[in-house]
Amino acid sequence: MRQRAITVRAVLIGLAAVGLLCAFTPYNNYKVSATNVGGNQFPIASLFLLFLLAGPVNALLRRVAPARAFTRGEMLTVWTLTLVASGIPSSGMMRTFVPNIAAPHYFSDERNEWERKVWGATPEWLKMHDADAARAFFVGYPRGQEHVPWGAWIGPLAAWGLFALFFLGATFCVASILRRQWVENERFAFPLVAVPALLTEEPGAGRTVAPLLRSPLFWVAFGAVTAVHSLRGLHLLYPSIPDLPLQWNLEAMFTSPPGSQIGRFEAAVFFLVVGLSFLLSAEVCFSLWFFFLIYKGEILLCALYNWDMPGSLSGYSWKMFHSLQAFGGAVALVLWTLWAARNHLRDVWEKATGGPRAGQVDDSQEMLGYRAALLGLALCYAGMAAWEWAAGVPVPLIALSLLMVTLAFVVIGWAVCQAGMLFMAMPFATIDVLAPTLGTGPFPLSSLYTLYRAEGSFIYNTREMLLPSVLNGLKGAEVSRTPLRPLLGAMAAALVVGVAVSVWASLSLPYLNGGGNAMTNAWTYRDGPQIPLRFFGNAASVPYPGAPSNLLHVAGGFVGVLGLLVARGLLGTGLHPIGFLAASVHSMHTMWFSLFIGWVAKSVLLRYGGMRGYANALPFFLGLIVGDSVNAVLWMALGYLTGTGYNIMPT
Repeated sequence: MRQRAITVRAVLIGLAAVGLLCAFTPYNNYKVSATNVGGNQFPIASLFLLFLLAGPVNALLRRVAPARAFTRGEMLTVWTLTLVASGIPSSGMMRTFVPNIAAPHYFSDERNEWERKVWGATPEWLKMHDADAARAFFVGYPRGQEHVPWGAWIGPLAAWGLFALFFLGATFCVASILRRQWVENERFAFPLVAVPALLTEEPGAGRTVAPLLRSPLFWVAFGAVTAVHSLRGLHLLYPSIPDLPLQWNLEAMFTSPPGSQIGRFEAAVFFLVVGLSFLLSAEVCFSLWFFFLIYKGEILLCALYNWDMPGSLSGYSWKMFHSLQAFGGAVALVLWTLWAARNHLRDVWEKATGGPRAGQVDDSQEMLGYRAALLGLALCYAGMAAWEWAAGVPVPLIALSLLMVTLAFVVIGWAVCQAGMLFMAMPFATIDVLAPTLGTGPFPLSSLYTLYRAEGSFIYNTREMLLPSVLNGLKGAEVSRTPLRPLLGAMAAALVVGVAVSVWASLSLPYLNGGGNAMTNAWTYRDGPQIPLRFFGNAASVPYPGAPSNLLHVAGGFVGVLGLLVARGLLGTGLHPIGFLAASVHSMHTMWFSLFIGWVAKSVLLRYGGMRGYANALPFFLGLIVGDSVNAVLWMALGYLTGTGYNIMPT
């Protein structure tokens, strides 16, 4: 029997939370530098709100007005709305989207000639036409004259926003097509939905909260995490209080060649990640930290033999060889995904086109009917292609960019929904594949720069990409038996509110606080926007030379991932390929040690306690997750009051 889920109060609470979240995020992330409000596919703000509703709020309501208590469906609806909007004001869109509109106008000068070399040929409708407004975004207006020059932004926001509209529309269409295959047919694990599902369980007769919140082990873990963060946070405010280190720089141990070439190498304990790793399958968890160490071993091997080992061209920390390998591996994963879903995709096509078997395919319970989903997907991809063509991008680059969008959808969705990655970045963009193999000479640099900006906003730094959030929300709807079509309308409303508030907050913060250069986050306002300008500016003087031999890296990644998938799918053995695809990305540098701790804990419990031991210990590890999230929000509020940020979550 279905309980009420998409109710007026659930939607209003969700939309109000979305508005507050999107208004607060830029200030919190870039001014105070506290724990990121979102920052990953398991945003702490969403879980904190769910914890309040499932715990104290519902406990009180069940005592004084049982009929008004929130149902499981209502609570998961609120969680879903905040989940899908949490990335918009940050890495899911605005962190790159807004600064890169103003950046070329501010950072270009007579010395570097970036306007002439890189972006001068960009169509006028993509540019800002108020140089003072672009400059003030980074350095602010004179004191007493602070304001947001909305007139200067309306044109470029509308131009770039059109591409955003097509991309977001494609996201919902892909989610509608993939949902049944991943949720019902292949039964993906969806580890990030486990905690919301358990928090919202029905308490049973005579009880006021879910069984999880009545577990002593849950509160032992919650209390231990709170004690640790209280000590560390107070140390920041009062340095005389001793600290309790949770992060160690292993790179400092390697001071001479070849070890000195190992690059960033740290061990950090994040209680949230340790808890989440306990929810992953042992092979996934092992694969993640194991392939990261293999990647570091490859770097040491290359350094030992003095082999060429350039970094990625887009400015992140991974090496070029892994960018190319991951591209090949991503292509293999997409082909494998299409093959595994071939029967489902045949049903989708039959239903959408009215084929002979259309009457046997039921899509009435989907978020979008299959005809609407396929037609919408075709229109959104055509819209992105037409936008890029109007922006002066050649047809071959348009085709490659749409391939990148497809790879991002499948790889990030698969990594989060099946492997439970807290956050995952794509270790390649168009330029990372194109320049090392074909070089930059054959292509107009203004087109490459336009593609870089579009990809950077939506599919490159994919730590808060929308698709996994939508799919996680749809999995939560299955748990609560919530109808999907009303949920689609609620999610669309959350995105509209989120985008509108995020644009306002993302522009108001720098203009009313001395400019982006006065913010504490140098990457967002200074370093990140200059990376493509600097690279393409140099390429204008000396074109980047491509080497066809680099295609061997692509082929190696393709064969390697396909081989792992075949071994697991047909032979039931082998390493999980997610570790190979994620080996070099920022998330693994940050989380590998916590994943290792969780893997050891789970392996020991399963070895000596079996499934019973695992089940008995589960509330403790869930307490680590919830405790870390609640403490992060509390210290975020203290950071707002004190001006001192204490960052608890992986960043």
